[in-house]
Amino acid sequence: MFEIDFTINEPFELESGDVLDEVRLRCSIFGRLNSDKSNAVLVFHALTGSSRVGDWWKGVIGNGEALDTSEVAFVCVNYLGSCYGSTSARELKNRLGELPVVTPRDMVRANALLFDHLGISKFRAVVGGSVGGMLALQFAVDHPKRSDEIISIAATPLSAMGLALNHIQRQAVRGGDIELARKIAVVSYKSPENFESKFARRPNRNGEDPARRHDHRFDIGGYLDHHGATFRERFEIESYELITKAMDLFDLTDEQVRRITATVSLVGISSDWLFPASDVRALHQRLTRLNIRSNYYEIESDDGHDAFLSDTVEMSRVLKEILDRGHSRPARPIADASRGAVFCIGGISKAA
Repeated sequence: MFEIDFTINEPFELESGDVLDEVRLRCSIFGRLNSDKSNAVLVFHALTGSSRVGDWWKGVIGNGEALDTSEVAFVCVNYLGSCYGSTSARELKNRLGELPVVTPRDMVRANALLFDHLGISKFRAVVGGSVGGMLALQFAVDHPKRSDEIISIAATPLSAMGLALNHIQRQAVRGGDIELARKIAVVSYKSPENFESKFARRPNRNGEDPARRHDHRFDIGGYLDHHGATFRERFEIESYELITKAMDLFDLTDEQVRRITATVSLVGISSDWLFPASDVRALHQRLTRLNIRSNYYEIESDDGHDAFLSDTVEMSRVLKEILDRGHSRPARPIADASRGAVFCIGGISKAA
């Protein structure tokens, strides 16, 4: 893995009108770029992910995996507002006096400046899941000449249910309770079948007996509390608020969709109720009506929305079908078919 910190050391205006004096982006590259940078694939991470795609997509990316690092260099950027090396929401709030609104378009535009500096004019493909899938579609709209293949997994403009869940989570965050926000999110990422098979009505595995004390939990309660507690240690509360707001704002007009020139592969998940497969399929049908080359695939899994991360066998199967589309017919088609360096715009300012 090769990792860089890139600084946009000139004013960067957000869609909101707020101006940032500079922006820092953390970028990780897995695999080796060839001399003309023509073997690069862009990966957008999800809500709480980082640029280190090899850490959170094990079993999907690597030598000989569906995302094969022996042939392709995978580029992932911790996008603006996240808290794993890039200019975080907390930093933005301290600079501006309040938390700014950062849109998917802002995130994509900042990344594009980094790609210009790296000399990557076009990606072989662009891949992302959940928020990352939203950003992949935004990239297709805003930079239509920079890739011929877009793979968006479990992502559409949020439904009223999704907006409601994000609203409740941000209310919890504003009250200082990121643990509760995370527990709400985890519930939305899983399916009823997944929870039932793992927890059912068993008492908490630490020996608590919910029939004897009010504060004793069932196993599912212990699981959610553990996720909330560990999340507080690894993610900044301001980034959670900023990115969930960016999710809410993702939407594409027909005029914007018509700018897409790439082939778009949309992937639904059979048990996902946050981004239902029916909504992903409907987006595919909308793209097709607007004369965009679009294909729909489906991950068959009981893992819910998280299946693109947790069910690596199914995720790998679908990615291989898409990336090898020209050589084989989809098995489950379903519709129409290291080292570090810190860079500034003017060049390398520091190496480590």
